[in-house]
Amino acid sequence: MKATSNKTENGVIVPQYKVPKYNKPLVGRMKFYYKNPIVDAYFSYLLAFGARGGADIGEAFYAVRNVGQYDTEAWVRELTKLAGIIELEAEKSLSGGHIITAREKFLRAYYLNRAALMNLSPVRETRRYNEIRDLSVKHFRKAAALYSPPIEAIDIDFEGKKLPGYFIKPDNSNKKRPTLYVVGGGESFSEDMCLLFGIGDNERGYNVITVDLPGMGNTAVHGMFMRPDMDKPASKVIDYLESRPDVDMEKLALFGPSLGGYSATKTASHDKRVKALIANSIILNMYDYLVQAKELKTLVKYENSALFKFGARVFGSWLAGLYNVMDVYKWRWNVNTIQEWLDACKEFTTDPSGIECPTLLMVGEDELAYPATHQFHVDALDKIRHPKKDMVIGKAEMGAGGKNMLPNLTVIRHIVFDWLDELFNDKNNEQKAGTKSEPELAQL
Repeated sequence: MKATSNKTENGVIVPQYKVPKYNKPLVGRMKFYYKNPIVDAYFSYLLAFGARGGADIGEAFYAVRNVGQYDTEAWVRELTKLAGIIELEAEKSLSGGHIITAREKFLRAYYLNRAALMNLSPVRETRRYNEIRDLSVKHFRKAAALYSPPIEAIDIDFEGKKLPGYFIKPDNSNKKRPTLYVVGGGESFSEDMCLLFGIGDNERGYNVITVDLPGMGNTAVHGMFMRPDMDKPASKVIDYLESRPDVDMEKLALFGPSLGGYSATKTASHDKRVKALIANSIILNMYDYLVQAKELKTLVKYENSALFKFGARVFGSWLAGLYNVMDVYKWRWNVNTIQEWLDACKEFTTDPSGIECPTLLMVGEDELAYPATHQFHVDALDKIRHPKKDMVIGKAEMGAGGKNMLPNLTVIRHIVFDWLDELFNDKNNEQKAGTKSEPELAQL
């Protein structure tokens, strides 16, 4: 993909890509199994999380073998059915004393049930959605209890309610460790974030914490919804970290994917206890970010048109795959229509000039091709006040060109941990010497 360049004031050059033909939200130009890019994106997530302990690739393909691209009921039915089979195998392994096998099977059962929710509307099928969600959490927590040390289920007090999450530590000691706080996205569950970072990462020596902030996970069931001031609940999580003897608060990093690229950025702008920020990708204005997908305007116009929905399915329009996605967002934002959701997102804005910590910006090249996303990165590199502000662009040929560099979870994790290793190992020396880091741009 050809690129021209815009030079920012601090010397970092941000390539300006032309939006490639067939580029779609979530998947960019990549194709996996389905013609419908929304369903295909969800299938790519099923494959990607398999690399982190989710469904095995053979299970993923078997589960969808008879699932049409618009047959959302078949998607839910087949994935939950396979999850039930694997759950029985996990219980059998556990009763036989095969602890490692059992926890891996429980983890796979978790993700299959979790993936089933991608094509289930919490608005139209609320009870069923919550039942599958509760079952997936049960599977995850059975797996969590079988790790050494066990993954801690935690609750954070916030405005009279509880925000659920997990704390993962590399060993049973209370040694102070660098800590990565993973702030979830618009569709995420805290269990997902444990798969992305934490599980299997003991040797890296980091604590990992992730918590479902208002609107995330299943908090909408308890009357907690997405809010522009996501920094407030996130700072409560940081309060919790301060109370732990095993957290080195001088080495606290925030990582935010998708909507987390907004929430983590806003938190780092307001809470100076954050010592490093990684945004994948950074969002400074949620409304501007969303309407880059021009298809949303079509959905707003025809949301209540049964004829349009029917025609979209019959004639193979990928717009049909967006309706369940929109239901998830409407549920988590507590609104009734797509237009109300977009209007609510106009309040989700943040100014990067308040960031005073080292920052790493991550973005796939297909996502960077959209004008608002490109401008967010130019503005962030210009306004962030710490001299160390780096940027990594995921390339399509590495399978990392889509939204948030998906679906290559391995590349994401390697970039984050390597950057933090270098930052935290060099931090004290740089402070003593008074040296300044030069901004860097890397393209993978």
